[in-house]
Amino acid sequence: MYRSRQTGAGQAAPNVCLKVPTGGGKTFMAVKAIDAISGIYRRSQTGMVLWIVPTTQIYNQTLKALRDRAHPYRQQLNMTSGDRALILEKDAVFTPEDVQSNLVVLLLMLPSANRENKETLRLFKDRGGFEAFFPPEDQLQAHNALLERIPNLDAFGEADGLFGALVKTSLGNTLRTLNPIIILDEGHKAYGRLAQSTLLGFNPSFILELSATPTPESNVLVAITAQDVLREGRIKLALHVHNKASADWKDTVLASYTHRAQLEQIAKDYEYTTGVYIRPICLIQAERTGAKQRGTKYVHAEEVREFLIDKCNVLPEEIAVKSSERDEIEDEELLDRESQIRYIITKSALQEGWDCPFAYILTVLTDTEASTGMTQLVGRILRQPYARKTNIPELDESHVYCFRAKSSKLLDTIRAGFDREGLGDLVNRIVEEGGASSAMVELPIRPKFAQYAGKVYLPCFVVSDGKGGWREIGYEMDVLSRIDWAKIDTGRWAEQEPLNI
Repeated sequence: MYRSRQTGAGQAAPNVCLKVPTGGGKTFMAVKAIDAISGIYRRSQTGMVLWIVPTTQIYNQTLKALRDRAHPYRQQLNMTSGDRALILEKDAVFTPEDVQSNLVVLLLMLPSANRENKETLRLFKDRGGFEAFFPPEDQLQAHNALLERIPNLDAFGEADGLFGALVKTSLGNTLRTLNPIIILDEGHKAYGRLAQSTLLGFNPSFILELSATPTPESNVLVAITAQDVLREGRIKLALHVHNKASADWKDTVLASYTHRAQLEQIAKDYEYTTGVYIRPICLIQAERTGAKQRGTKYVHAEEVREFLIDKCNVLPEEIAVKSSERDEIEDEELLDRESQIRYIITKSALQEGWDCPFAYILTVLTDTEASTGMTQLVGRILRQPYARKTNIPELDESHVYCFRAKSSKLLDTIRAGFDREGLGDLVNRIVEEGGASSAMVELPIRPKFAQYAGKVYLPCFVVSDGKGGWREIGYEMDVLSRIDWAKIDTGRWAEQEPLNI
């Protein structure tokens, strides 16, 4: 069922990949998998889990969910560990007793490129706090024995040198001694030479990759299709694409503002009848967000904010900017009733790893022909609130408003976004809104089915040939030859008057 990968210690670690499209609950599947791996494969409720993510956004979001005791992810970990889950960050210090008595989940963010960076180097830097995992400094024979057992540990000196070798008391070395379970989020990003070397160098006991778009090298054990996710009610489809022909970006913002207001009223009516709270959010992609980038030909985030406040009467507290310079939603509980946020303006900071099911509208003010931002942002508005359908069409669908985009290029870009999010089998659920008429996007024929295009195929019935094989049924041989014509009464038809034709 799985393939093995050689680790730095010379051991073979089972390696599997779960292919899960956006909205498919990758993190929930990961915590469920930890339960299965711990209970069935490792036969232990305790031990080390190394949870590796590629970006700060995913890191913060995962950490927040795993530390929240009311969150389903943390509740599952508590069930796995007997309520002894310990969630740690990279700067934390832990002891052998912590690992023996708890299910320790350590979050790390590692590079996906083939180069060293500060994050990687810090892991293997000698530091205090982990001495209990290693022999005392004066017991060189014990250090040499440890290096013989785990050859890829970093050490000062050489085992056969004059003064022997002294194993470094680093976090990286500590992890190497614990043979952790590795959960690799966005696993397709970790196939660079250095990323693979670092990953396998932790001497993992099991590697579980999570990806919507796994590489050919990935050992895909389970593949969840987008159709499966849609049937489970986890994503908002159809996706309606509105291509504004106006030369002024403000008209595009105004159209999305009007639509969001309509959605909010529908959401309030839905809450009145069901008690389920939804506050539709509009995600706006501007061309620039930097403080020194105003006054150019590009649409700036602050210009969008001012237009919403001055011309659309949006309250300032309902607008937030998310960029590399400022993060106005960092501590915001967007799903909370107390939150006022209805508009989030960004450039590229939310392209990956951001999760807010209340996001219903994506307004793209960038040049979509030159930008890949829309490809990455499209998945951010697809998650269904509370992972269940409302049966209100307006609250079960999503919308994209675009400025300065050619229709054919626009649809190609959105299709690419669907493919990137693992939703390629749902591109026929993209609806192009073109003024008075709307049309479903024509789905291109997949290469493996191209030979059947324009043809009709009927079932083929076969019978035994009496020699252990099979042959197609023949009408004369197998039907007409078996009719006993002598038993058919044709007299009734023979007595009738012949037809005059």
